[in-house]
Amino acid sequence: MHNVNRQIPKDIDESNPYRVYRLLLTLCETNVLSRACDILELSVPTASRLLAKARDWFDDPLFVPSAGRMYPSRRMESLKQPLYEAIQSMEALFVRDTAFDPTKAEGIVRIVAIDNAFYTLLTPVILELNKEAPGIHFQVFDRFPDMIKSMREGELDLAFYSMEGKPRPADFHEQTLFNSNHLLLVRRGHPLSILSQKRRLTFEDVGQYNHVGVAITMATRGPRLIIGQQAQNLHDKVCCEMPFFVAGASLVADSDLVMRTPRETALRLAKSIPLDVLRMEETLSLPWLPGLFWHESTANSPLLTWVRARVAVKAKAIFDQAEIELPFT
Repeated sequence: MHNVNRQIPKDIDESNPYRVYRLLLTLCETNVLSRACDILELSVPTASRLLAKARDWFDDPLFVPSAGRMYPSRRMESLKQPLYEAIQSMEALFVRDTAFDPTKAEGIVRIVAIDNAFYTLLTPVILELNKEAPGIHFQVFDRFPDMIKSMREGELDLAFYSMEGKPRPADFHEQTLFNSNHLLLVRRGHPLSILSQKRRLTFEDVGQYNHVGVAITMATRGPRLIIGQQAQNLHDKVCCEMPFFVAGASLVADSDLVMRTPRETALRLAKSIPLDVLRMEETLSLPWLPGLFWHESTANSPLLTWVRARVAVKAKAIFDQAEIELPFT
């Protein structure tokens, strides 16, 4: 029988449907009416009346006596899961909130993140949470046009996404993690690396080289956003569009191509791939405002509230470290 720390009001506990459902499920486990009565603290006459009522409701014997025991009928077997769910639904209304314990938490967290958000922000969080909450399973998806619809329908729990000043749907929440900017990624020993050691790069300097343009799929249907194209008077010579910062970095490392990349992502990439991280042109600003985005239906979930908080803390630590390594000012 289910073991729930119940806080069911006495008058509900004594109502016929609830008592009948509990009796039927307990009798399925014990197969002996007197044992079921002991567990539920019922008298045998009371249990007999409840069983008679259930037989009338479902128009079935429900239990067949044999050799002093009571065995569930085929109809009763088919009722077990619906009755269990009905009891759980009733008891859930009266379960008092308890402190969230990650070591005991279980569940699936479904997250949408483009590759640089996954690589820069989510990967270190998953590694930490895997140790603290081993019962949590993460499913990560790339951003796609029907993301908002899927979140409303409960198919996704959390997205690394920013409205970037656009109106936010009323039934969604948004939390900006930090306010950063983009840098230039080039191979080690690139001519721009050498030039940047002498002076600040100009648009003419950077414009001599072809670019890898990272194309980001938006949450609603429409054209992809190419990093750099949102800036006025910036006309990078994009020779390759792709949706991946990490793959783009590998391409840059083997060529004279240039890629505009969020600072925190660029610094991490340069630790594992032979790349130089350069400041962009002096008057150019391409803000990166990574944020968390979730639907109202998940706002009070203890598990998701904890995950969002841990992501925010880790993101701040990543931003603070980047400020030490390569501040914008």
